[in-house]
Amino acid sequence: MRLHRLLLFSDGVYAIAVTLLAVELVLPEATAHLHGRDLLDSLLEIWPRVLAFLTSFLFISNFWAGHNIIFHLVRRFDGGLMWLALLQLLCIAFLPFPTSVVGEHVSDPVALQFYFGSLLVTGLVMWALWWYMSSGRRLVDPDLSPRVIRRHHLISSGVPASVLLLMVWVAVGAGRFINPLVLAYLVAFGYVVLGVLEQREPLPAEVEEPGGSDDAGSQGERRSKGPGHASG
Repeated sequence: MRLHRLLLFSDGVYAIAVTLLAVELVLPEATAHLHGRDLLDSLLEIWPRVLAFLTSFLFISNFWAGHNIIFHLVRRFDGGLMWLALLQLLCIAFLPFPTSVVGEHVSDPVALQFYFGSLLVTGLVMWALWWYMSSGRRLVDPDLSPRVIRRHHLISSGVPASVLLLMVWVAVGAGRFINPLVLAYLVAFGYVVLGVLEQREPLPAEVEEPGGSDDAGSQGERRSKGPGHASG
């Protein structure tokens, strides 16, 4: 029942975070009476905010997909899992703030490093969450394949590694050639494509929904392991 409540809370935090991303997508009050070409120009001027929104939406979506997949493998619950999951949700809830900063200062190295640093910490916490679950098969099925564990470790390390490379890209001044936020969007979109294309395989054992029942139609339901995830 505790795991069930944690998952419900997690879905709520993710949903609110992606909704808050859109708050910054507003035109200045000075453009309220513009029409035609002038309105089009004003819309084009906010492209950095739109790009920041799309990039963060894809990253948060990947984090949610990874969160969903790794928690599907959980068989036991403890306090360490709860607090690591809450720490990861703290990072997710924080992401709309650096998104708004980089949307206003899309070419500023400080804004970019702040944004990528936030994504880096979020990815590292997700990786730590999976490590805690799977180390010594602490909370996952004792019979879970080592190949599955290694694959999720590899995927979980992908986001922090990619973001770290983007931070280096900014630090060496290469952002004058290609805006790092564009590269970040391509990275996030790449993980979406990877998740869609990755072959689905059945889980090694049936998973009972936390707190579920036969009446709810959730107990003893076999699910397929989800697609590869950016953070999972």
